[in-house]
Amino acid sequence: MNNKVIVTNNPLIKKKYKDLKIIFVEDLSDVYKKCRDMVHKNWALISHPLAGSVKPAQNPYRSIVLVSGEKFDYYSLETIENAIAKLAQFSHNHKKREYSNKIKKDYQVIDLTLIDSALKN
Repeated sequence: MNNKVIVTNNPLIKKKYKDLKIIFVEDLSDVYKKCRDMVHKNWALISHPLAGSVKPAQNPYRSIVLVSGEKFDYYSLETIENAIAKLAQFSHNHKKREYSNKIKKDYQVIDLTLIDSALKN
């Protein structure tokens, strides 16, 4: 059974992909934690949690595609754990930013573009 799900905190994803299962969470940290929890339940990453050239603490929006599997995927666990560590590192080294609604919308579009590309492949 290859069910796809998108874990996201991006409202544009929720709006565009009504035909896919969406798990909507509050913030970037929650996206990573939810994906890690799902990987422990035999879900595998389809899109990379650090996709794009924007550092994780800079873009407040992230969407990750996962697919259900029948066995535990160590690569997915290592990848999501590394992403969580990178987020912690960047969050520790950079002060929290407040963005205007225009900039937030731009970051949402960047994330949406990455997911569009991941779902096409």
